[in-house]
Amino acid sequence: MNEFDQQWHKLTALARQAPGDPGAGLPPGFATRVAARAAGSPVAGPWFALERFALRGFIAAAVCGVAAAAYGLPSLSTEPIDLYATGTADTVADLLDLS
Repeated sequence: MNEFDQQWHKLTALARQAPGDPGAGLPPGFATRVAARAAGSPVAGPWFALERFALRGFIAAAVCGVAAAAYGLPSLSTEPIDLYATGTADTVADLLDLS
């Protein structure tokens, strides 16, 4: 046997010899209070902080998306071909993208 097994067997043998009166020093109703408190308060997981930031990020992305759509909406109302037909744009420079 290795050293861990020897120590484990020695520890379990000592534990078997200990007097078995579990709860002699506990007040009445202690186990009930502990169980009620454990069942009543949910434990916040490790993702709790990330969930708060994810919600804030989603709201910020939605605001940016609405702003981008509102900013780009006026350019959708004018067709680029209308600008070329009226002669208000430099057609060759725009088509070849020389600027």
